[in-house]
Amino acid sequence: MKLKSIAAASVVALTALSSQAASTDWGQHDLLESALGLTAGGIIFDTFSFSLGAQADIASSVTSLGSIGAGTYSLFSVGSDGIVGTGDDIGFGAWTYGGAPTVHTLSLAAGNYYYSVFGVASGAAAYSINSAAAAAPVPEPETYALLGAGLGVIGFVVSRRRRER
Repeated sequence: MKLKSIAAASVVALTALSSQAASTDWGQHDLLESALGLTAGGIIFDTFSFSLGAQADIASSVTSLGSIGAGTYSLFSVGSDGIVGTGDDIGFGAWTYGGAPTVHTLSLAAGNYYYSVFGVASGAAAYSINSAAAAAPVPEPETYALLGAGLGVIGFVVSRRRRER
């Protein structure tokens, strides 16, 4: 009986030694957020949380160096309980990484969000996550004036055609 307990404890201890899990809070998302993850091998499962004060377009990518298999990263919103990684979080996208980096862009409303980075490293490896925020474009008053003028011209043409019939 004791042998089973010792074996189970050994497996748990070896798994813990070969894995890495880190949580980083970026706070309010700046124009550019970046982080570097290093591992001697094992499971990578890191989270990077941030908040947005207003709607913004977020562009992100993950690049890796070394042998990281099953490399994925996801973007989630923190649910109503305010805790990262619980069942009420909403996923916005999941992407793979490795090889040439690919940039993924999403438009997000004000709120709390986090990236989850996962991978399995067969030896020494590193990854870099980058996230850039750009305020969503706000139309200038001239744009609305031009839209109104265009709609006015269309309305004038339609009413004139009706009178001619």
